[in-house]
This record gives sequence, structure tokens and C-alpha cells, in this order.
Amino acid sequence: MSKLHYSRERTAAVSRLERAGLDSNLAVAVIDELDHEESRFGTAEQVARIEVGLASLQDEVRQIEPRLSGRMDAQREELLGRMDAQREELVGRMNDHRDQLLDRLDVEFDALRRENRLLLLFFSTILGLLMALFRLGLF
Repeated sequence: MSKLHYSRERTAAVSRLERAGLDSNLAVAVIDELDHEESRFGTAEQVARIEVGLASLQDEVRQIEPRLSGRMDAQREELLGRMDAQREELVGRMNDHRDQLLDRLDVEFDALRRENRLLLLFFSTILGLLMALFRLGLF
């Protein structure tokens, strides 16, 4: 009979596996396999090695997390900086285009005003001539 057959040892083994980072259902399954001597893990010593391996993996993950987090923060800042630079460039280009369009509109409106003045001068001259012709009785 396995040493893990007793309730206290089972609970302690499950607890150690959970502290090492194994899901509680998976920890119970591992202990059940050991208890029925059908385990692919074999002996209690191998369970201890698994616990050590899990703890080691957890330590590696804890060490990697800050580096990854720092890299992600740095990349986020870099992307935000790039986006700000592109936004500034886009706003500058839009302002340039707007200024160009406004300048072209000013030129076109100035030309239109000149044409309107010429047309007004022309029609007022024609009207004046017609009025003079009516006064003289030629029409």
C-alpha cells in the first residue's frame, strides 16, 4: 500500500502540488494515479521531483514576467511616440493643404470680383448708352 493512501498524506501531497502551481483538479488526479499504483510518474520521489520542477518553472515565469512587462511597456511607449509623430505630421500636412486651398480660393474670388466689376462696368455703360439714345429719341 502506498504511503499516499492515507488521507493526511494525500491532502499534504495535493497541497504541495497546488503550491507548486498545479491546478487543484490536476493535483488530485496525480495523487490518485500514485495511490492506485498506475502512475506514469511512478514513486513519491518522482512526485517530489515534479514539485521541484514546477516550482522552478514558476520561478522562471516570475523572472520573465517583469522583463516581458518592461518590453511591452517600452514597445507601447515607442508605438505611442510614433503615433504622435505621425499625427503631428498628418496635422501639419492637412494644415498646409488647407492653407493652399484657402489661397487658391482667395485668388479665384479676386478674379471673380474683377470679372464682376468689368461686367458691371460693361452693363452700366450699355445701360447709359441706351438711356442716352432714348433721351435723344433715337429709339
